[in-house]
Amino acid sequence: MLTKHEQTKVDVWGNVHLDTPNLDSLANAGALFTNFYTVSPLCTPSRASFMTGLYPPFTGAADQNHGKLDTNIKTWADILRDERGYKTSYMGKFHLDGKEKPGWGAPDGREFGFDDNKYRYNRGHWKYFDEVNGEVLEYKMDGEENFESRYNEHFATDFLVNRGMEFIENATNNDDPFALVLSIPDPHSPNDNRPYYRNMFKNFDFKVPETARKNMKFEPAAGGYNFFNKEEVPIDTVDDFIAEYEEQFFVDHMQQYYGMVKCIDYNIGKLLKKMNNLGIEDNTVVVFTSDHGDLLGEHGKLNKGQPYETSAGIPFIVKYPDKVPAGKIIETAYSSVDFAPTILSLMGVSSLPSGVNFQGVDGSQELTSQQMVTANAEQIIFSFDTGNTPIWAAAIKDGYKLVVSKNGFPWLFDINRDPEELINYASSEWHRDIYVELREGMIHILKEYQVPLTEITRMIYLDVPTCADKDDVLPINNGIIAFCSDIGVTMDIGRCGNNKVSQHCPATCNACICEDSPGMIWVGSHARRCDTLDHLCNNKQVQKFCPKTCGTC
Repeated sequence: MLTKHEQTKVDVWGNVHLDTPNLDSLANAGALFTNFYTVSPLCTPSRASFMTGLYPPFTGAADQNHGKLDTNIKTWADILRDERGYKTSYMGKFHLDGKEKPGWGAPDGREFGFDDNKYRYNRGHWKYFDEVNGEVLEYKMDGEENFESRYNEHFATDFLVNRGMEFIENATNNDDPFALVLSIPDPHSPNDNRPYYRNMFKNFDFKVPETARKNMKFEPAAGGYNFFNKEEVPIDTVDDFIAEYEEQFFVDHMQQYYGMVKCIDYNIGKLLKKMNNLGIEDNTVVVFTSDHGDLLGEHGKLNKGQPYETSAGIPFIVKYPDKVPAGKIIETAYSSVDFAPTILSLMGVSSLPSGVNFQGVDGSQELTSQQMVTANAEQIIFSFDTGNTPIWAAAIKDGYKLVVSKNGFPWLFDINRDPEELINYASSEWHRDIYVELREGMIHILKEYQVPLTEITRMIYLDVPTCADKDDVLPINNGIIAFCSDIGVTMDIGRCGNNKVSQHCPATCNACICEDSPGMIWVGSHARRCDTLDHLCNNKQVQKFCPKTCGTC
């Protein structure tokens, strides 16, 4: 599915609109969260938080992609099965059992509260499934010929939804309460579809988003977490590069992506119709979400792993006619770590077993309130990079997002003013109050939740240094493409006589007042100000942040 941010930007990939009538119907019949984020835009860590209500560093090896979820942790499914007698099933991609591929079923001791795991597989992106003599078989696209005339029964999305409907029907006929996770692997690369959806968007002309063109030209530059190699794609060749990229790869990539989403929408409609026919629609909770988004060319990147809305922002819909008002909009910020406490509370689980302590918050009261639009502007949530080389961490609330990183200065996004996330408001006086509030939230999570960024770097800018060059191209009007770093190297230092250049490159042009930065920098395990950093003046980051204290100005 398109992420929540993508739904509001139908022209971002060209004038191409994607209708999802069944997902729209689901949202109209329930509650739509407009500010829901994955705690980490990476498959395994995100899924671990959804299952446990814990931040990834507290889930065992699952803070790494292909890592294993710790078997000592109780999931929300454990609680429903063991405490409430639910029939439980997990179908589709699991990605919490390590590197095993495909890894059908649940290894001994790794059920995580699910009784039925026959159609659960660990990882891999298969396009067709079959069942022969009780054994589930997986196929990539080169196995499509096995399913001629029955593609719509064996294509991954169709196959898994069909199995899910069978489970729901059996549980309903036996009058058993049930909980089912239906983990559809699409939309995900490789972008391939079954016939019908494969050609549905063949006549649509998709365009690489303008955010890619702007960031690749450094007009403006992206944050330090979104690296571009200027040697690989020189700035003066960006337009030609994008045109060739569209023709050779991107258009087909997007046509197939949209086709995958249409197939999912069709199957959601099929599933909802089955529930209605079984008479369980009103008293069954339906949740639609994702482990992460996909940049789809935004800001010059594909896939995930970035703090941008199209990567870290995810759809989240809850339909429960007995308790959740239809058409409700929840603007409060939430993340995947909040799912477990919220879903259990919504389902009437009022007390947790001994030893279960969620780190997420319970949003069920907001879900069930009769207020049709709710927004807790005070609630701050967090999303951060994981994996082997984590680069960034973000604090988010009320349409604002503060991102700190290993490679560069902090970025403050104001998504309401700048939905394309191109402008850094970190130095804006109009945004100072919200910046300080999010910075305090950032300090809290860096201290309390073992954010991976703090494990790989000792120093993180929590504020922008008072004297700092910009990373954008120089404001020169004669067609020269250059940066502050070029001044005094390949460009005459005399360029600093131009006011625009000296304002753009105050550090390089020695145009700064000799004063320390008034904010804070993260050092080791604490946020510190310059008056406590004189013993660290051999560090270049400290020198840049505290030039007066360190005597470098």
